[in-house]
Amino acid sequence: MNGKTFLRKPNLPLTGLLLFITILLFAQISFAKPEMGKALAPCTNLLKPIEAGSLKFSLDGVLQTEYRFYAEDERSDNRFNIRRAQIELSGRMQDWLRLNFEYELKDDVSDHLLDTYAEIRLRWHGLRLGHFKKPFSLEQVTEERALFFAERSIGYSLVPRRDLGVMLHGAFADNAVGYGLGLFNTEGTDSSASRNEHDDPAVIGRLILAPFAGSDNTWLNSFQFGGSAACARMNLSDLKLMVKSTGMIDTNRNLYVLSHDTKFGVLQDIGDRYRYGAEAAWAFKSLALQGEYIRLAYTDLKPAGQPAKDASFSAWYVSGLYFLTGETPAYENHRLQPICPAQAFDPKNGSYGAFGIGARVEHFSGDEDWINPEANVSSEEADAFSLSVNWLPFAMHKVMLDFSHTELSDQIKVRVLPDGSIDYIDDENTVTIRYSIDF
Repeated sequence: MNGKTFLRKPNLPLTGLLLFITILLFAQISFAKPEMGKALAPCTNLLKPIEAGSLKFSLDGVLQTEYRFYAEDERSDNRFNIRRAQIELSGRMQDWLRLNFEYELKDDVSDHLLDTYAEIRLRWHGLRLGHFKKPFSLEQVTEERALFFAERSIGYSLVPRRDLGVMLHGAFADNAVGYGLGLFNTEGTDSSASRNEHDDPAVIGRLILAPFAGSDNTWLNSFQFGGSAACARMNLSDLKLMVKSTGMIDTNRNLYVLSHDTKFGVLQDIGDRYRYGAEAAWAFKSLALQGEYIRLAYTDLKPAGQPAKDASFSAWYVSGLYFLTGETPAYENHRLQPICPAQAFDPKNGSYGAFGIGARVEHFSGDEDWINPEANVSSEEADAFSLSVNWLPFAMHKVMLDFSHTELSDQIKVRVLPDGSIDYIDDENTVTIRYSIDF
């Protein structure tokens, strides 16, 4: 690291947020002392909402700071990192009108604007307009504070993220049926000459069935399954697929890359993009299980002087979460909810907060036809597993230890040494230690 990078101008909003959260941390510990050892109330915001007549506004946020270690000698990525530093202002103007503004304070992200929208509510249904998560995949719609692994699965690289659009979402039959359907920008605002004049919005939807919701059968009332689908006309400027494993997040490493500059030459045209997903989840007492299958396909990729070809990718994962201290994970609104510890940390009274363990296995399959074996930037297959330990000493605080192992079917180039030699990896072993606070 050179001196110029190390002595960068400080990020003042981020520094202010860190100081503010530190004050909140000490304040919460101080105020919590009389209650330690007793059952906690359900998780609520640390800062009380402001209410005035029909107006109600609340301030929320999340800070995640971590150290990530790589076991491979070929990697030089060991580092401290701020994984997330987000602040959110949400409010209700009227009973039927809600507003949300969420901003990422990190300066090394491409899009600082997160869930920022207005929503009209009509009982169990809402019409949302703005910039927000697209209704696709259980992992995608699960909020960050309800994640119990260092990163989402490899398949997360194949799903749509946030963008500008409009969405109708809600539930029927006492939450037995949940849905989301929207029109969004096609993941790109580039208006350069490389666009092939397609400006149709992407159509994206998610449908979830929870046939036993509301029943007295505790074994089955949290079971849900469903699927997602998305289709869009593509522009060449929007084709930039970068698939990442846990240890490649927040780095310039990828395990598969596909862009408009391919091994067959620069693409001249592209057709459509299709995404499909299937998911299932179930929770019982202290156990939660979920799994997904994701498929991504591009049609009619046409290199210069070559016939058009398709490209397809797929991924799946299965994960489990178990709380040794008796907390009960729940899928509400058809997504996993954050956990609040049943007992606060108080060793004098024999309580140590909540302890949860997680395990996940996953697989990625890329399109062999679009790999340039001489470039060493893409692997056709990847298999991974992750183990995590989560300690929640107080509400809104979490300490995580995560180990992730990934095996690649093809070598990936990671760096060029001063003598001209090249380091490659065909597996990855990553340990993440993270502290998170939500307020």
